[in-house]
Amino acid sequence: MNRTTRTIRTTGVTRTTRIIGAALVLIALSYAATGVARLPSPPALIGLALDWQPPSRSWEYFDGAPVAAAAVPAVFEERKIALAPEVAWRDGGRIGFADFLRETHTNAMLVVQHGRLVYEHYPQGGQRATVFPSYSVAKSMLSDLVGVALAEGKIAALSDPVRKYLPDLPEKFAAVTVDDLLNMHSGIRVEEKYDSAFSQIAFMYITTDLNRFMRGLDKTAFTPGQGFAYRSVDYLLLGMVLSAATGEPLTRYLERKLWQPMGAAYGAGWSVDNKKHSVEKSFCCVNARAVDFARYGLLHLRQGRAGNVQVLPAAWMQRPPEVGAADADFAYGRGWWLPRQPAARDGGSAPRDYTAIGIHGQYVYIDPVSDTVIVKLSDHGNEQDEALTVAAFRSIVAALPATAD
Repeated sequence: MNRTTRTIRTTGVTRTTRIIGAALVLIALSYAATGVARLPSPPALIGLALDWQPPSRSWEYFDGAPVAAAAVPAVFEERKIALAPEVAWRDGGRIGFADFLRETHTNAMLVVQHGRLVYEHYPQGGQRATVFPSYSVAKSMLSDLVGVALAEGKIAALSDPVRKYLPDLPEKFAAVTVDDLLNMHSGIRVEEKYDSAFSQIAFMYITTDLNRFMRGLDKTAFTPGQGFAYRSVDYLLLGMVLSAATGEPLTRYLERKLWQPMGAAYGAGWSVDNKKHSVEKSFCCVNARAVDFARYGLLHLRQGRAGNVQVLPAAWMQRPPEVGAADADFAYGRGWWLPRQPAARDGGSAPRDYTAIGIHGQYVYIDPVSDTVIVKLSDHGNEQDEALTVAAFRSIVAALPATAD
């Protein structure tokens, strides 16, 4: 799998030294104080450029909107077990589990089976209260919020043109529908290339005025609805559509419709462009605890239910349909990555598992067959090894007890 494929499939940002570079530092020093360049403050930009913090702490450089925890958190039953000593890895071989965690720079690893937290480990010295960024795992969460808005009638139909909700959007995007954004069919040209300090995706990540960024877009790569290309800009625009449709900030909608109803034990945050505009970076950047990401994954195993509460629409909780093929390993559908090859235990049947993936190795992996969620949060850099990591997850699942006893 070449680096280009990895970069297209993952999103948010790559190592910030490659995204921003010395050139943007100079721009920041010249213009950030007056806001001309719509960039973060010079200290924040220099910190990003010089990689002062690992990716798991990059959220600290940005403003954020808070998300309150549940008044009565859901309690995980904990029954810790030892995981398999080895997992599947490169070239059809295996690697020791501890080596797998170390090689993929894992910060947090949690396994939930049959609703029980059976494994929780923070190899780099974190703890349950440590905040980790979602990166593009947020896309999966945003997708589910779209499902809620659709069920509520806030979004009338996925076939609605986005200008129904954002009438001031440029006419050139008139043919783009909500479904086009949800499934990466818009054709809006903002390349997922992180090798230039002046790329659009780099600027989209760090700009302090995302509305202005969207107004400046003027190109499409293909006719909307007639192609597939993984583009984070689709989920930036989707977040704006959802906020307009519901009449409230995404952060509040997340809090009311997902975070609190699922019983989140901790508050969270969603990075925004700046405090003045407070436009959420809806293509990434929900910052939360690993155990609450696990609660989110459990909703998918429970068809959207948390206890006796139907939090998310049951019909939306199924493995999403495959709407685009990223490569030989993964298809894409509605904010989720869909392994294209069945697990060995399935005997050649169609794959059932699916996963949210964020750059630098963030995963919320769902396996309905074994009733398992795996959360893995990492600082893995550009080489994410997504297909290998899913293979490792599958071998972990295969070694788990088959029943809840």
